[in-house]
Amino acid sequence: MPHAWIEYSVNIEETPELQDLGKCLYDAMLQTGIFPVAGVRIRIQPVVNCMIGDLTPANAFIHIALRIGEGRTNETIKAATDAIFERVSHHLKPLADRQPLAVAMELSEIDGRYSYKMNNLRDYMRAG
Repeated sequence: MPHAWIEYSVNIEETPELQDLGKCLYDAMLQTGIFPVAGVRIRIQPVVNCMIGDLTPANAFIHIALRIGEGRTNETIKAATDAIFERVSHHLKPLADRQPLAVAMELSEIDGRYSYKMNNLRDYMRAG
């Protein structure tokens, strides 16, 4: 159950880096090898009303929140989180080179005792 939420300041909405960020994150998550394809969900949401740093209009932010199910070792989680953030940071570097940008990412584990699911995606996904 690897879910991700990307929030970003609307002032970077038209940048190529933001346009491709969802796919970058998707690929990075799958490349770790620890997340099932049928469980991946990525939500990408602009934040229109926000205040960033000293309120300079060019200031921008991206926040990525990852939530995963239980059952992986701390070492596995750390390695996956490091790899994902490295790939995302590399992807966003050209944007950061052009304007002020704050990027943050966090990962949290979902307590399985309180996690409920109904998912038939595997029944509909193409083989391969």
